[in-house]
Amino acid sequence: MRVLLTNDDGYLAPGLRALAEAVSALGLQGAIVAPSAQMSGASRSRRGGPAAWARAEPVAGIPVIHVAGTPAACVLFALTSGVLPRFDLCLSGINAGENLGAALTVSGTYGAVLEAASYGVPGVALSREFGGPWNEPLTWDWSWVAGAARRTLETLLAERDGWFTANVNLSGTDRGADPARTRVSRTHYYTDRYDLARAGIVSTIGYPAAVLDPDDDIRAFGEEKRTSVTLFPRA
Repeated sequence: MRVLLTNDDGYLAPGLRALAEAVSALGLQGAIVAPSAQMSGASRSRRGGPAAWARAEPVAGIPVIHVAGTPAACVLFALTSGVLPRFDLCLSGINAGENLGAALTVSGTYGAVLEAASYGVPGVALSREFGGPWNEPLTWDWSWVAGAARRTLETLLAERDGWFTANVNLSGTDRGADPARTRVSRTHYYTDRYDLARAGIVSTIGYPAAVLDPDDDIRAFGEEKRTSVTLFPRA
């Protein structure tokens, strides 16, 4: 099985290294094709499609190409440029911060998986809980993340017939040991508002817990402190 690794935090992000370490520990082969810079919130946008690209130093033994484009553009490059052999699976992440609830499709991490799925390649989007200031992910504790990702992926790969895409949010409390099978909540995990003074969108974690259904991804992750695994069939 050849695995495409990508993300929306850029090819130098600690989460991508953790994902590469998990893939290497599983004995899988593949390549990293990730954005040259931070591309959070890009959803499945291509913003003009793949642009300039270059090779970089391997990560955990996996070759790296970075592309001046969005996560979806990176996937498009990997699957259609002819530079790389075909892929059997797309893994996107590990995002620095959770991706849950009704605004899931805003995520560039998840958008990359949707792009791969549109070309017939199944995929898993992985995110981890916030571990500190949102703009300082290098200061977070990443020591547990590769192991939690490996355990979760090992289970999912053994159940390949039961899903085509998946969204995983790793909890630092159970570290992938007690995952919950969930669905995407109908409510918003983040409270977003347009701040006139800042001329931009301000997001804070804040959701109405009283309206959560028992199988909501927000309930499992936010209230029960469990890793959330949401599976989707092929569209």
